Amino acid sequence: MQKFNEECPIFMQKDLFTLEFPLSKHKRDRVWESLQQRETFTQGQIFPYRVEFETGKEHGPFDSGEKNIHHGPLLHLPGEIGNVTDDYRSLFYYFGSYVISFRLVRPACLEFFKTDKGIKLSLKSFVKPSFGFLWRFGNKIFWKFFGITFLFTNT
Repeated sequence: MQKFNEECPIFMQKDLFTLEFPLSKHKRDRVWESLQQRETFTQGQIFPYRVEFETGKEHGPFDSGEKNIHHGPLLHLPGEIGNVTDDYRSLFYYFGSYVISFRLVRPACLEFFKTDKGIKLSLKSFVKPSFGFLWRFGNKIFWKFFGITFLFTNT
């Protein structure tokens, strides 16, 4: 059994990045449904980045406990799907996960929430203090322009 990133190393600080995407009820429900499907993350990835599931399945809804990995240059994110409900989904990253370098950023948990106002995401990471500003700035750009916003155009 692999260990999740639960404890912040003494040379890093906890970082919680949150972002809400305000959406109409109809659009929210369509985006939420897409966020629950494997193919949303396995299809259309920009080479050389890739998302793989331990089961080899590339279609259909996520299952709690399902292992997966997002990987590519400067990105190594093995993890496990946590709870999956009608309005919540979590992804816990294993020890050894990193973005850019294991010494700079260690993601711990990615959560999605379906709210009355739209979709909310929360990303808990452990970050080297001197890199925190760049990490938060990069997340704002990524999630607003490249993250899940592609789902909004298909609804």
